[in-house]
Amino acid sequence: MKDVSERSQIAVVWWGIAFTVIYGFSLGFLLHMVPPPTATLDTAGIAAFYAEHHDSIRIGAVVASWSSAFMLPFAAVLTIQMLRHGASKLWAILTVMGGSMMSIFLVLPPLFWGVAAFTEGRDENATALMHELGTLTLVTTDQFYIFMWVALIVVSFKATSVSHSPFPRWYGYFTIWTATMFEAGAFAFLPRTGPFAWNGALVFWNPLALFGLWIAVTSFVLLRSLRAQREAREAAGG
Repeated sequence: MKDVSERSQIAVVWWGIAFTVIYGFSLGFLLHMVPPPTATLDTAGIAAFYAEHHDSIRIGAVVASWSSAFMLPFAAVLTIQMLRHGASKLWAILTVMGGSMMSIFLVLPPLFWGVAAFTEGRDENATALMHELGTLTLVTTDQFYIFMWVALIVVSFKATSVSHSPFPRWYGYFTIWTATMFEAGAFAFLPRTGPFAWNGALVFWNPLALFGLWIAVTSFVLLRSLRAQREAREAAGG
């Protein structure tokens, strides 16, 4: 898409990176959800957790309200670059739609935790319900991620004559790995302990690490390619 400057796209990628870092900070240090409290905690224990972190969680909900839709800038630039790469409009539409929908399920968990912390001394069952809704929303909502990632995989395996594409074949394999490991999240509805619990290795820690790595790798390939595209345009006098 020649009408969208590389400088604008670079700025939008950095916007996404900044919001990702802020969201991660709020998730870990303000909301205290890295990792979340064990799923075996009873209603009294959950209420005590929210009483202990009452102010911090509410502040975390504020910060996350500003930053939690960080996937939207990435989805926008990825879509533009996919069209430049020569991908069909179908894959581009799936990317922008998948990125938009997955943002919703990054926005909602801090909202639910903020509601759980909003009123002190409320019924413990109500607090526990909001806490469980927020935590399960974070770790089990894998259904929208797959659409953007499948589109990126297809495009990465598509040959192109376009120079400086941000979709090398190895990026497709890396995205396959990430998408496959994310699908374990849905199992959090079943056990309360072990690797498939909501704070377990396969449902929480592995996807968290992979998602952070995927954001970092995606930022790297986009920024590298956008800088090369800008330099090529400037060298050509465009």
